[in-house]
This record gives sequence, structure tokens and C-alpha cells, in this order.
Amino acid sequence: MSVSISGAQPTTTFSVGSTTSQPSLSEQVRRYKSKRFKEKQEHLSKKDVGGSGADETLQMKCIKVLVANFEKSPTHDGRVESKHLLEITSRLPIDLDPKQSAVFVHDESYWKRACLDPNSTLTPSECQIVEHGMTWKQLFFEHHLRRRLELFDNKGGQDDDAEDGKEEEKKTAEETVEDLLEEIEKYQDYIFSLSFKQLPSHLEVDRICEKLPNLTKLDIQYGINKIGMEYDRRLFGMKISDASCVAKAIKDSMNLTSVVLCGNLMDDDLLRMLMTGLYKSSTITHLDVSHNKITNHGVRLLAKLLGTKSVLTSLNVADNQIHAEGGRYLGRALRSNDSLSDLNIRLNRLTDEGGRMLLEGLRDNQSITKLNIGSNSLGGESMTALSVVLREPASELLILDMSSNQLSDDDVDVLYSTIQRKSKLISLDLRMNSTSQENETLGRIADLLHTNELAYREGN
Repeated sequence: MSVSISGAQPTTTFSVGSTTSQPSLSEQVRRYKSKRFKEKQEHLSKKDVGGSGADETLQMKCIKVLVANFEKSPTHDGRVESKHLLEITSRLPIDLDPKQSAVFVHDESYWKRACLDPNSTLTPSECQIVEHGMTWKQLFFEHHLRRRLELFDNKGGQDDDAEDGKEEEKKTAEETVEDLLEEIEKYQDYIFSLSFKQLPSHLEVDRICEKLPNLTKLDIQYGINKIGMEYDRRLFGMKISDASCVAKAIKDSMNLTSVVLCGNLMDDDLLRMLMTGLYKSSTITHLDVSHNKITNHGVRLLAKLLGTKSVLTSLNVADNQIHAEGGRYLGRALRSNDSLSDLNIRLNRLTDEGGRMLLEGLRDNQSITKLNIGSNSLGGESMTALSVVLREPASELLILDMSSNQLSDDDVDVLYSTIQRKSKLISLDLRMNSTSQENETLGRIADLLHTNELAYREGN
């Protein structure tokens, strides 16, 4: 930049740049020389690892001592300032004794590091904190307890050839149930969901649940993982003693809301044992007994949970042995029920008659919003009953799955005319039925459902 002053005095030019003592920005950039920090950083890293540099601060030396002796003398809030405590936990190894780390380590960064470590037993798909209260510590201990139960054997310790050869999988035969219960007490506040897919020791589940005051979900399956060629039918399924323990756990729990008992080879006798606990529970809102051997007699027992005082909102009895009579029991119970919103009865044997009796029970029902009756050999009678339900002003049915049945083109036309006049449906699955591929009515139904969905979103 130049400024000229003309007049009686001689012209003087001021410029900011190479002709003045103030260098321009561009010249500063050209003159800039990068500073060398490499040597200093190497020095610091060596000192940080454990070197005894003369310029190492007393604070850093104390932190190293606390980290090295954490297992013998753990540091916790109240004894060390929070900023120093975070530095300590960032240096702790992730293989600390869970009984100790649960009490003294609260830094979420530590637990995230423990869960995402390549040597961790957690898979990437299991590291979803959204399913574990949005905390890494809860995720870690719920997974840890699952592995402890799945690998615990109070009759002779663990197999030396256990998966991955982890030390936790090779507990000695001297470990007792009392030792396990004592360990659970250390991290009981972080267990909200108890889940396992095998329990070779057949521990009393009620004793485990007694130690978990915050338990809200129970997801258990009695089986054997990776059994290979050593298959034994007796190793699979729930025993009468197991059913009795689960029933007691359900009855005594104050916060349990969800019970999942899939794939336990549960028959009507075992279900009757479980019902002794379910009848006395006033907190269970989600019950899943799918993939078992429940028949019409078992459904009759379950229908009693759907009385006027029911709090059950979701019931899954998919893939059982329920016939037409079972559909009648459920339909009768749904007439007076005002709590159940989600019913899944797919992969059963309702037939067209059972489907009709079930759907007739929904005429006066105002709570069911999601219904899955796929793979039940339903036909014209069921479709006629469904059309009556959809025309009812009180019906709140939004999502319906009728896939893999025996619905014809005429049945689809009846459904289309019903939806066209009045219906709140926003999702309908009609795949794998006896309809022709050229049926244009299916496309029209899809358009109507799309319109209903947009209206539903605007209303909510």
C-alpha cells in the first residue's frame, strides 16, 4: 500500500513491505521456518514411558506410582482431584479385576477403551451402547455377566479347550456359586438386562436375579453353543427346575418388565410352571415365548394374562403348535383387553377357521396396533373377518402382516375395497400368498397405505 502527500513539501512514499521495518504478511510467510519439536517430543515420550528424566514433574511421578499400585491400593474420588483421576484412569490397563474396577473406575473413556479393545471378547456388533443405557460401563458388565454365566460350571470347572483360551473361561473347580454371587454384588448396579444363550451349570436363576435390583429385562435360553459333534438332546431346553426358578425370579422382581424365553423347547407343562410367576407379576409388559412347543392348552393359560387387569403390551407366541382352538382362546381374551398393542402369532397352525375367530375378537378391541398372523394358512373367512375389523371406528390397527398364507386375488380385492372406504393401516405385508403376479390391486393398496402413512405422520 502506498500513500502520496503532495504540496509544498517533497513527495514522501510510505510502503509496508520490504522497504520498511514492518514486513508484509506474504513476506512473513516466506521467511517462516518450521520449528523442530521432534527431539523434544521423543524426549518426552521416553520420559513418559518410564524414564527418569531430571525434568519429570513430581505430579507425573505420583501418577505413575498410583497406576502401578492401583490393584493393591485403588484410587478413587475424594482422595485425588478429578483432573488427576482422569489421567490415572487413562493409563490403567483394561484387564483389571472387574470386581475392583466396577467400584473404583467410573470414567466412561476407560470402559469404552475396554469394550473396543481388539483383544476384547466383545464383537463390533455387540458394542451398541444404545441397547445398554447409553453407557459403556453398563455394556461391559452386562456382557461380562453373560459370559460368566455361560461359562460357569460348578461341577468341575471349565474345559481347558474353551474358546479363545481366556482366563475367565478357565475358572478352577474350586469356584462356587457363592463366589459368583459375591462377584455379582460388586457390579450389580450396572446390570439392567440379564441375557445368556447357554447355562450348562443350570444355576438357580432366581438367586442371580436377587442380586440384581435394577433388572428390567430377562432374556434366557437353555442351550449349548458350538457343541460340534458332541450333540446330546438332553443338553438343550428348559428343565422343570429351571422353569420353577424363572417363575420365582419373575414373581419376586420389582422392576422386571420384559421376559424373553425363545427356543427353550417349552411345552405346556413348563409354561404352566412359569405362569405361577407371571400371574403374580404386575410389571411384565413384554412376553416372548416364540420358537417353543406351546399348544392350544398353553395358549389358554396365556389368555388369562390378557384379562381386564392386564398390563401386558406385547405378546409373541410365534413358531409354536397353536391350532384353531388357540385362535378362539386369544380372540375371546382380546375382546375385553385394553392393554395389548402388539401380537405376533406367525408360523402356527391357526387355519382359516382359527384366523377368523382370532380376528373376530378384534372387533371391539381398541388397543391392538400391530398384528402378525403370517404363515397360518389363512383364507377367505379370515379376510372377511379382517374387513369387518378394519371398518370399525374403534379399530387402531396400523401394521398388519398376512404374508405366506392362502389369500387369493378375490380376497385381495375385498381388502382393497375395505381400505379404500375407511382404514388406518399404514403397513401391510401380503407377500407369498396365492395371488397372481399381475394383480394390479396390490399396487393400489400400496398407494392407499402410503397416503395413510403420510396422514398418520402429520397427525402425530
